Amino acid sequence: MAPAHFRLKALREAAGLTQAALAARVGVRQATINDIENGHSRQDTLALIDKLCQALDCEPGELIVREPKRRRGD
Repeated sequence: MAPAHFRLKALREAAGLTQAALAARVGVRQATINDIENGHSRQDTLALIDKLCQALDCEPGELIVREPKRRRGD
């Protein structure tokens, strides 16, 4: 199994955004986006994800889900 990595640059470019524009949208510094894209950020988290995936025989994307937004009153 290949090590986990972020596909941020490809997704950002596909969305037509610069690092600065993406950083502004999510409220972080451009340097943070650059670090993630170049593999210099959150390596401890990626290492843990790799270990979990190996132990569970799954892919990183299977560990993360987005729950639907709850409507008021639900």
